[in-house]
Amino acid sequence: MDKNQQSKTYHRVKILLFFLSLLTYIIVFAVFIAGGLSVSLRDFSLSLFTNPFLVILIYTGVLGMVLYWVDFPIRFFEGFIWEHRFHLSNQKFPQWLADDLKKAFISGLVILALVEVVYVFLRNFPLYWWAGAGLFWLLLTLFLAKITPNVLVPLFYKYSPITSQDLRNNILRLFKEGGVAIKDAYAVNFSTKTKKANAFICGLGKNRRVVLSDTLIEKFSIPEIEAVVAHEMGHYRNHDVLRLTVVYFLTTFLGFYLIDRLMHFFLSLLKLNRMDDIALFPALALFFLLWSFITTPLLNAYSRAREEKADAFSLRLTGKPDDFISMMEKLGAMNLAEFDPGIFVEYFFYDHPPIGKRIRFAKYFFEEDHLKK
Repeated sequence: MDKNQQSKTYHRVKILLFFLSLLTYIIVFAVFIAGGLSVSLRDFSLSLFTNPFLVILIYTGVLGMVLYWVDFPIRFFEGFIWEHRFHLSNQKFPQWLADDLKKAFISGLVILALVEVVYVFLRNFPLYWWAGAGLFWLLLTLFLAKITPNVLVPLFYKYSPITSQDLRNNILRLFKEGGVAIKDAYAVNFSTKTKKANAFICGLGKNRRVVLSDTLIEKFSIPEIEAVVAHEMGHYRNHDVLRLTVVYFLTTFLGFYLIDRLMHFFLSLLKLNRMDDIALFPALALFFLLWSFITTPLLNAYSRAREEKADAFSLRLTGKPDDFISMMEKLGAMNLAEFDPGIFVEYFFYDHPPIGKRIRFAKYFFEEDHLKK
């Protein structure tokens, strides 16, 4: 099987697994709603505690465990079996499982915090709960961005200094030329888990740092790494973090508002009297799951447009389209990317332009940029 066919097979199965996982969640939520399990779980939680915060803790904890184990075979096949099948993973099963449990625990804490606050607003401000819930989601998103460098990333990877002084100096020079303040540049030990390569900027304000995978540092030349870093810098110069946060906030805000409009239908379906009844939660979760699926193509389209702007910034700052192209070709090969997926796949699953489009964009960028001027 050649590289192109490998890539197609790899991604087609991952897409199939995505829809299988989505269907699994829908079935679980539907069974909880229609089968009376949600009311039974609420009654069980109330038999243990009367405090509403503790009731929600028990309810969401049990439901979360059900979802974790029902979806576990799909995650295991996708994240462990399938990655090893294509020689992309370096993890042994205990290491993969530890990471999966950590991800589940962090996600559980974030969801619990969101659900607790949503129900505080439902209990106290039933007419405008959706506005308070949307604002809290925004604050929670900013908080998570703030703690990512010092709290979340170290749970999965170890930071280390970039040993190449030339590379580090070039990165810091790029940031100075680009007018973006950064704390420092670091490497992380991707190679302990995967053969893929990546780079990103994380953190807000003084905590902002550029992070390169050790696989990127090992396999890519300094000019190619500069092209990656300049792209990430472009997001900050173009205020893409703020733009994307606002777009996602508005989408979530609208989702909460639409839930409020549909709430009474589910109340009658479940034979409930109060909007703040935790037994209604699977209906809320099901709606948001479907809302996320519906809005994904639009959000991806906006994200791809911002990524193209970041590519343009990188090309202008470095002035080296050949290095950008060779970087993209290497990155695509290492990550087993599909260079030119179909339109449906691109719209639903790509928040970056496909590698093929990015390469063609770079090839003709300076010619088209000159014509625009």
